[in-house]
Amino acid sequence: MASGKKTPFSDRLDFDRNSPLESVTNLNIPLLMWCGKEDTQVDPFQSMEYYLALRRLGKKCIFLQYPKEDHTLMDPMNQEDLSLRILQWFDYFLKDQNKAEWITAGTL
Repeated sequence: MASGKKTPFSDRLDFDRNSPLESVTNLNIPLLMWCGKEDTQVDPFQSMEYYLALRRLGKKCIFLQYPKEDHTLMDPMNQEDLSLRILQWFDYFLKDQNKAEWITAGTL
């Protein structure tokens, strides 16, 4: 680099060390992830990559994607869906109430 000025990507080791994938093997809790498919703040493909890494490692995780939503869910139906799923997730993993088939099936 001609100017000698350090940029966020000039040190690849620092960049890699701050990646969520760097610590993916350390996750020891069930993880429920969600995003809007049109998210402009966090690339949905990065969320998918993290989810796929967790699945390959056999971690308990489910990834919800909401069509036509950005970083914040604005559609009231999607907000209600996510709220219900979060409650079911906690009921399933914290209260042993195994009533949510979408969790046990691992698909939506």
